Amino acid sequence: MAALLQRFRKPGGFSQLLNLIETCDPLKQKNLLHLVGNEDPGWAYLVKLKMITTERVLTWPVETIMEITTHLPDRVLAAAWNIAATLPDGPHLQEKWLKSLPTMKAREIKSIIDSTSFSAPELQAASIRIVQTVRELEEKDQLRFSQFDPALEIDKRVAA
Repeated sequence: MAALLQRFRKPGGFSQLLNLIETCDPLKQKNLLHLVGNEDPGWAYLVKLKMITTERVLTWPVETIMEITTHLPDRVLAAAWNIAATLPDGPHLQEKWLKSLPTMKAREIKSIIDSTSFSAPELQAASIRIVQTVRELEEKDQLRFSQFDPALEIDKRVAA
């Protein structure tokens, strides 16, 4: 099993591993983290620390969420509202999510929410899409973690 991390011990490998783990289903995430932890507990800890989740995104300032929501399709925006409902402080997070949308867009999303029942796989796909969008925006320097969630910044020495 030592071959798992060996594939990622190269320049940019930590970021690739993080991306892989962030974008898989919860069971696979748990299994991968377990495997990483068996090989290198330090890397497993660092991956957990640097992982983006929809739950984490929902805790960010409204201005930051606004930047993200402009890059997401309507169904993903509606699904995120449903994801927020499952979290502690759900009603507050749902309200915050809708506040991050322009008024007309919020009405459109509310209409989708009212008329759609999302399956667990749809919610999971939406969550992955949100994480991917955040990573893409960060790579393009449109989001800077240092401004709202400094713990997510990856030391370039680790990522190399």
